[in-house]
Amino acid sequence: MTDTITLSLNELRALLRRTYEALYRHGYDFGVMARSCLWLESHGLDGIGLILRSLDDLDTPCAQLELTEPQPGYYVIDGQGRCLIPFVNSATDLAIARAKQNGTGLIDIWNVFGRLNVFAALKKSARLDLWAAAIWYDAVDDKTCALWLDSGKMLPDYYVLPARIDGPWGLSGLRFVCADNPDPVTAQIRAVLSDGAVPYTAAADFAAAYERALDFGLTVLKPDYAKLNALADRLLVPSTDESRRGAGE
Repeated sequence: MTDTITLSLNELRALLRRTYEALYRHGYDFGVMARSCLWLESHGLDGIGLILRSLDDLDTPCAQLELTEPQPGYYVIDGQGRCLIPFVNSATDLAIARAKQNGTGLIDIWNVFGRLNVFAALKKSARLDLWAAAIWYDAVDDKTCALWLDSGKMLPDYYVLPARIDGPWGLSGLRFVCADNPDPVTAQIRAVLSDGAVPYTAAADFAAAYERALDFGLTVLKPDYAKLNALADRLLVPSTDESRRGAGE
């Protein structure tokens, strides 16, 4: 008896959306969150694991996040120990919007976990023909990670260095930078990567994983599938225009 189940991308997206809505309730874009997680899973990364490891974080309201702009186009968010899942898109959108308007955008997100969710911001940067990068240190595995996207490419290269490299991201944060020219992004990346560094996962590998997912679906561990369904079942009525019609009358 197999301990896995195979789901199509559409099936998993629907389950993830219900799961996020049941967990986070009001005030979030559940569709975007589900697509971000599905993006990780369909490219060979552990999106579901990031959800399940973030469950203890759910009672902390996002209102406690602290945003500052020390310099024009440079933003800092103190995540207060939160998981990055709920606010990664809105946070990186600040830098992306600045890059589209003024050429370069930079944001440091401090004191967060689940940082691989920043992968979704590279996806948006690609659609807008921006160069982009994200850098962070993984204290659990003692490694420095970087995602590096060239303009015109739809997927980044992923680098993992088995060492701590100090930077503004600290021990539990990350830096995201994007620009309409390569120089600001390359300067940030060269702080951690030497010339000739070989990706841990290249853009072509991500593309191949996605093609396999399209053709054959995604394999999910049955215990994880059961946990997602148990969480999604908390949502008695999905939030739709139809379900909200007449509410409060």
